[in-house]
Amino acid sequence: MDKIVSQSKYSRKQHKDFYKFHLLRRSGTVKFLFFIILLMLYVAISNTFNKDFTIKENTSGILMGWIMFAFSLSIIPILIISRVNNVVKQETPERVKSTEKIEVTKIKFTRSNDTIEGKSVFGWSDIQTICETDKYFYIYLSDDNGVFIVKEDIIEGDVESFRKLAETHLKKDKKGKLPYKRYGQVKKEYNAIKKQEKALKKQEEKIKKQELKNKENEKKNNK
Repeated sequence: MDKIVSQSKYSRKQHKDFYKFHLLRRSGTVKFLFFIILLMLYVAISNTFNKDFTIKENTSGILMGWIMFAFSLSIIPILIISRVNNVVKQETPERVKSTEKIEVTKIKFTRSNDTIEGKSVFGWSDIQTICETDKYFYIYLSDDNGVFIVKEDIIEGDVESFRKLAETHLKKDKKGKLPYKRYGQVKKEYNAIKKQEKALKKQEEKIKKQELKNKENEKKNNK
Protein backbone atom coordinates (compact mmCIF):
# COMPACT_ATOMS: atom_id res chain seq x y z
CA MET A 1 0.00 0.00 0.00
CA ASP A 2 1.54 3.29 -1.18
CA LYS A 3 -1.10 5.56 0.32
CA ILE A 4 -2.41 6.15 3.83
CA VAL A 5 -5.37 8.37 4.69
CA SER A 6 -6.52 9.33 8.17
CA GLN A 7 -9.57 11.41 9.04
CA SER A 8 -10.00 12.67 12.59
CA LYS A 9 -12.61 14.81 14.26
CA TYR A 10 -11.20 17.27 16.78
CA SER A 11 -10.69 15.62 20.16
CA ARG A 12 -9.53 17.58 23.19
CA LYS A 13 -8.17 14.38 24.75
CA GLN A 14 -6.06 13.56 21.69
CA HIS A 15 -4.59 17.05 21.63
CA LYS A 16 -3.85 16.86 25.34
CA ASP A 17 -2.11 13.51 24.75
CA PHE A 18 0.05 15.14 22.09
CA TYR A 19 1.00 18.14 24.23
CA LYS A 20 1.77 15.88 27.22
CA PHE A 21 3.96 13.64 25.07
CA HIS A 22 5.76 16.67 23.68
CA LEU A 23 6.45 18.17 27.09
CA LEU A 24 7.63 14.89 28.62
CA ARG A 25 9.63 13.53 25.68
CA ARG A 26 10.70 16.51 23.59
CA SER A 27 10.66 19.66 25.72
CA GLY A 28 14.04 21.01 26.85
CA THR A 29 12.38 22.81 29.77
CA VAL A 30 11.08 19.57 31.30
CA LYS A 31 14.45 17.85 30.75
CA PHE A 32 16.11 20.72 32.60
CA LEU A 33 13.63 20.35 35.47
CA PHE A 34 14.40 16.62 35.66
CA PHE A 35 18.06 17.58 36.03
CA ILE A 36 17.16 19.96 38.87
CA ILE A 37 15.17 17.19 40.58
CA LEU A 38 18.15 14.81 40.41
CA LEU A 39 20.38 17.57 41.76
CA MET A 40 18.00 18.22 44.68
CA LEU A 41 17.84 14.48 45.38
CA TYR A 42 21.62 14.31 45.45
CA VAL A 43 21.78 17.27 47.88
CA ALA A 44 19.11 15.71 50.13
CA ILE A 45 20.90 12.33 50.26
CA SER A 46 24.29 14.00 50.82
CA ASN A 47 22.94 16.01 53.75
CA THR A 48 21.27 12.91 55.23
CA PHE A 49 24.54 10.97 55.37
CA ASN A 50 26.90 13.89 56.06
CA LYS A 51 28.77 13.06 59.28
CA ASP A 52 30.50 16.45 59.47
CA PHE A 53 27.30 18.25 60.48
CA THR A 54 26.39 18.81 64.10
CA ILE A 55 23.06 17.32 65.22
CA LYS A 56 21.32 20.70 64.87
CA GLU A 57 22.90 21.48 61.49
CA ASN A 58 22.29 17.96 60.29
CA THR A 59 18.58 18.06 61.17
CA SER A 60 17.98 21.42 59.50
CA GLY A 61 20.13 20.50 56.50
CA ILE A 62 18.31 17.21 55.96
CA LEU A 63 14.91 18.85 56.34
CA MET A 64 15.76 21.66 53.91
CA GLY A 65 17.24 19.24 51.39
CA TRP A 66 14.16 17.02 51.31
CA ILE A 67 11.79 20.02 51.21
CA MET A 68 13.63 21.37 48.15
CA PHE A 69 13.49 17.92 46.53
CA ALA A 70 9.73 17.59 47.17
CA PHE A 71 9.15 21.10 45.82
CA SER A 72 11.14 20.47 42.63
CA LEU A 73 9.37 17.12 42.19
CA SER A 74 5.96 18.81 42.27
CA ILE A 75 6.92 21.37 39.60
CA ILE A 76 6.82 19.00 36.61
CA PRO A 77 3.19 17.76 36.88
CA ILE A 78 2.01 21.30 37.72
CA LEU A 79 3.92 22.71 34.73
CA ILE A 80 2.62 20.05 32.33
CA ILE A 81 -1.02 20.34 33.43
CA SER A 82 -1.03 24.15 33.34
CA ARG A 83 0.71 24.42 29.96
CA VAL A 84 -1.47 21.75 28.34
CA ASN A 85 -4.66 23.35 29.65
CA ASN A 86 -3.56 26.79 28.49
CA VAL A 87 -2.88 25.55 24.95
CA VAL A 88 -6.18 23.66 24.72
CA LYS A 89 -8.13 26.70 26.00
CA GLN A 90 -6.75 28.76 23.11
CA GLU A 91 -8.40 26.50 20.51
CA THR A 92 -11.00 28.42 18.52
CA PRO A 93 -14.67 27.27 18.37
CA GLU A 94 -14.18 26.52 14.65
CA ARG A 95 -11.20 24.27 15.39
CA VAL A 96 -13.14 22.37 18.05
CA LYS A 97 -15.82 21.48 15.45
CA SER A 98 -13.34 20.65 12.70
CA THR A 99 -12.31 17.44 10.96
CA GLU A 100 -8.72 17.00 9.85
CA LYS A 101 -7.57 14.80 7.00
CA ILE A 102 -3.99 13.66 6.44
CA GLU A 103 -2.98 11.89 3.26
CA VAL A 104 0.39 10.15 3.14
CA THR A 105 2.08 8.88 -0.02
CA LYS A 106 5.62 7.84 -0.87
CA ILE A 107 6.26 11.44 -1.99
CA LYS A 108 4.47 13.76 0.44
CA PHE A 109 2.08 14.46 3.33
CA THR A 110 -1.03 16.52 2.58
CA ARG A 111 -2.93 17.98 5.53
CA SER A 112 -6.33 19.62 5.22
CA ASN A 113 -9.01 20.88 7.59
CA ASP A 114 -12.68 21.42 6.71
CA THR A 115 -12.73 24.77 8.54
CA ILE A 116 -9.59 26.17 6.87
CA GLU A 117 -9.08 27.02 3.21
CA GLY A 118 -6.15 25.44 1.44
CA LYS A 119 -3.85 22.58 2.34
CA SER A 120 -0.41 22.23 3.93
CA VAL A 121 2.05 19.95 2.15
CA PHE A 122 5.45 18.65 3.24
CA GLY A 123 7.76 15.89 2.07
CA TRP A 124 9.50 13.04 3.86
CA SER A 125 12.77 15.00 3.74
CA ASP A 126 11.12 17.77 5.82
CA ILE A 127 10.48 15.42 8.73
CA GLN A 128 12.84 15.65 11.69
CA THR A 129 11.60 12.53 13.47
CA ILE A 130 8.58 10.24 13.84
CA CYS A 131 7.50 8.95 17.26
CA GLU A 132 5.13 5.98 17.39
CA THR A 133 3.10 5.27 20.52
CA ASP A 134 0.35 2.73 21.12
CA LYS A 135 -2.32 5.10 19.75
CA TYR A 136 -0.56 7.71 17.61
CA PHE A 137 2.11 8.57 15.07
CA TYR A 138 3.67 11.90 16.10
CA ILE A 139 5.37 13.49 13.09
CA TYR A 140 7.81 16.26 13.99
CA LEU A 141 8.94 18.81 11.41
CA SER A 142 11.05 20.61 14.02
CA ASP A 143 11.59 20.53 17.79
CA ASP A 144 8.36 22.46 18.42
CA ASN A 145 6.26 21.81 15.34
CA GLY A 146 4.46 18.63 14.41
CA VAL A 147 1.25 16.83 13.45
CA PHE A 148 -0.16 13.52 14.58
CA ILE A 149 -2.07 10.64 13.05
CA VAL A 150 -4.54 8.70 15.18
CA LYS A 151 -4.10 5.01 14.37
CA GLU A 152 -7.78 4.23 14.86
CA ASP A 153 -8.72 6.98 12.39
CA ILE A 154 -6.83 5.51 9.42
CA ILE A 155 -9.54 4.97 6.79
CA GLU A 156 -7.31 3.92 3.91
CA GLY A 157 -4.28 1.71 4.36
CA ASP A 158 -3.17 0.54 7.79
CA VAL A 159 -0.59 1.03 10.54
CA GLU A 160 1.89 -1.44 9.04
CA SER A 161 1.71 0.31 5.66
CA PHE A 162 2.63 3.63 7.30
CA ARG A 163 5.60 1.97 9.02
CA LYS A 164 6.83 0.57 5.70
CA LEU A 165 6.48 3.96 4.01
CA ALA A 166 8.48 5.55 6.84
CA GLU A 167 11.20 2.89 6.69
CA THR A 168 11.52 3.36 2.93
CA HIS A 169 11.23 7.13 2.50
CA LEU A 170 12.24 8.74 5.81
CA LYS A 171 15.58 10.46 5.55
CA LYS A 172 18.32 8.91 7.71
CA ASP A 173 20.31 11.04 10.14
CA LYS A 174 24.06 11.74 10.03
CA LYS A 175 24.79 8.44 11.78
CA GLY A 176 22.83 6.53 9.16
CA LYS A 177 19.98 5.75 11.54
CA LEU A 178 16.30 6.16 10.81
CA PRO A 179 14.79 8.98 12.96
CA TYR A 180 11.91 6.76 14.03
CA LYS A 181 11.26 6.14 17.73
CA ARG A 182 8.84 3.79 19.44
CA TYR A 183 7.27 4.05 22.89
CA GLY A 184 5.12 1.90 25.18
CA GLN A 185 3.86 -1.50 24.09
CA VAL A 186 4.87 -0.80 20.49
CA LYS A 187 8.50 -0.56 21.57
CA LYS A 188 8.29 -3.79 23.59
CA GLU A 189 6.79 -5.69 20.66
CA TYR A 190 9.38 -4.27 18.24
CA ASN A 191 12.28 -5.20 20.54
CA ALA A 192 10.85 -8.71 20.98
CA ILE A 193 10.66 -9.18 17.19
CA LYS A 194 14.21 -7.88 16.71
CA LYS A 195 15.47 -10.19 19.47
CA GLN A 196 13.76 -13.15 17.81
CA GLU A 197 15.22 -12.22 14.41
CA LYS A 198 18.69 -11.92 15.95
CA ALA A 199 18.38 -15.33 17.61
CA LEU A 200 17.15 -16.87 14.35
CA LYS A 201 20.05 -15.35 12.42
CA LYS A 202 22.48 -16.68 15.00
CA GLN A 203 20.95 -20.14 14.69
CA GLU A 204 21.21 -20.03 10.88
CA GLU A 205 24.87 -19.00 11.08
CA LYS A 206 25.52 -21.85 13.50
CA ILE A 207 23.87 -24.34 11.14
CA LYS A 208 25.88 -23.04 8.18
CA LYS A 209 29.13 -23.35 10.14
CA GLN A 210 28.21 -26.89 11.13
CA GLU A 211 27.37 -27.80 7.52
CA LEU A 212 30.68 -26.35 6.35
CA LYS A 213 32.51 -28.29 9.04
CA ASN A 214 30.72 -31.51 8.02
CA LYS A 215 31.73 -30.99 4.38
CA GLU A 216 35.36 -30.48 5.37
CA ASN A 217 35.27 -33.67 7.47
CA GLU A 218 33.78 -35.60 4.51
CA LYS A 219 36.57 -34.43 2.24
CA LYS A 220 39.17 -35.56 4.76
CA ASN A 221 37.50 -38.95 5.14
CA ASN A 222 37.35 -39.43 1.35
CA LYS A 223 41.09 -38.89 1.13
